[in-house]
Amino acid sequence: MNFSVIGFHPGKDELVFEQSISLSVEDLIPIMQWTSSNECIGVDFRLTTTQALEIERLASLAFPQGLDLYLTSSG
Repeated sequence: MNFSVIGFHPGKDELVFEQSISLSVEDLIPIMQWTSSNECIGVDFRLTTTQALEIERLASLAFPQGLDLYLTSSG
């Protein structure tokens, strides 16, 4: 499973940010409060500020400020 964080300006539908992250389902389960590894399939998850900060910390990344951020997965 590959994960990315995507971002939109609030109230807009245009994608303005996308960053692949090198975290596993197991890394993300406690952050996202999933109860199983299947919960990440086929859904984009709106990230809270706390979740975004924790993903930034674990992945050693910095996301742009002021965007609505979502965690998405593929393949």
